[in-house]
Amino acid sequence: MCGRYIANSEDEIMEIREILKRISLRLTFTGEHCSPLQEIFPTHEVMFINKAFELARAKFGLEKWDKKGVIINAKSETYESNYFRQFAKNRCIIPAHGYFEWQTLADKTKIKYAFTTGEKHGIFMAGIYNKNNEFAVITKPAESEIAFIHPRMPLIIRAEQIKDWLSGKAQVSELTEQKSGVVFVEKNS
Repeated sequence: MCGRYIANSEDEIMEIREILKRISLRLTFTGEHCSPLQEIFPTHEVMFINKAFELARAKFGLEKWDKKGVIINAKSETYESNYFRQFAKNRCIIPAHGYFEWQTLADKTKIKYAFTTGEKHGIFMAGIYNKNNEFAVITKPAESEIAFIHPRMPLIIRAEQIKDWLSGKAQVSELTEQKSGVVFVEKNS
């Protein structure tokens, strides 16, 4: 997954709150959220759901060990065994309307694609976060239908899997095998 995604619309936020209520998550978010359908860049402060089942604010991107930039993605295959090992159990959910990927053509031209699902609540991306409330999105190999655009994509969690993901019951290996349900919705060159 490249480094940008789309903030939720007001309707999606309302639907997310209903989903969270149905699975008994405490809603303690007190900050403002992003404008509807705003493009989120690394280092933006956004809403996320932490392992304590609370809505909170966090920075998109984990500060690098050398303090030079941020890490925005963690590979599903290795996030528990490398730099991320120290906080790999700090699972989170990043709600979004969708996400972007860029396809690089032979002439180095880049084409921007937007992906989402037909779900009323948008998507839920799996992530991990540190004690400073900075997060990275967990990625997996791209599904065959979209691999021609980019080799990786976010690990998408279904609404009914949120509680199991945050509590550690859901295994990454199982989640990477399921279809995400994302579809291409827009193409910009």
